[in-house]
Amino acid sequence: MNSLRLTLMAAVTAVLFACGGQEVLVDGADDVSGGGEADLSTATNGKFETFTGIDGKHYFHLLAGNGEKVLASEGYSTAAAAEAGIAAVKVNGVDARRFLQREAADGSSYFVVIAGNGEIIGTSEMYTTASNATRGAEVTRQVVANTTQKFPALLGSAKFETFRGLDSKYYFHLRAGNGEIVLQSQGYTSSTSAKSGISSVQTNGATTAKYEIRAAADGKSYFVLKAANGQVIGFSETYASKSNAQRGLTTCANIISGGDAR
Repeated sequence: MNSLRLTLMAAVTAVLFACGGQEVLVDGADDVSGGGEADLSTATNGKFETFTGIDGKHYFHLLAGNGEKVLASEGYSTAAAAEAGIAAVKVNGVDARRFLQREAADGSSYFVVIAGNGEIIGTSEMYTTASNATRGAEVTRQVVANTTQKFPALLGSAKFETFRGLDSKYYFHLRAGNGEIVLQSQGYTSSTSAKSGISSVQTNGATTAKYEIRAAADGKSYFVLKAANGQVIGFSETYASKSNAQRGLTTCANIISGGDAR
């Protein structure tokens, strides 16, 4: 049992290192009380959040217990259809055969979850390597199996949310006013560095020229945000088309340029 737990913890740690899974720093606090390893059961006890996109469609994403977004849905025409999508993820998301690995044009890896009819019902974030994406799928199956909670995403002002990973690195993502997570960061060695990363996003993210749309598999696209030195400081989820990614990019830039994100 102990060896299994250590194996699973290693998988969780590797995934959260690659994709930014984290423990929330409330109100942007400078540090997190306590230390050591996070509890695996807490990390995999997540929640589904539902929201309405700027396109009027209904979506959900799955958050791990530490705040990482591990899975995002396709768009649905009605709230009832999105609820059915969550139910489909609960059924299929515990079956390893329903996870298919994909590779983007830049070599980044991710995975999709399919229903029995082959329809994609969930897509992961981007990972730096195929092995990290594989481990991400393993952890996501655990999160799905342990998740019973479902809530509408909280509405309000756009904001940056800062997290600490099981790898002790710090991350942030940008949540729009409709509850959607529109941008996610790379890892930082300290909360101070993560705050500097947020400042860099606030500086560079207001200009659409600083973004780059990249091709994923299956005709999907996503975008990255670069600093002046060319370093990627943020990346989006995958979108069904390049035009949708462009819309997401524009929305992200508008949020930042308008000073709405705090």
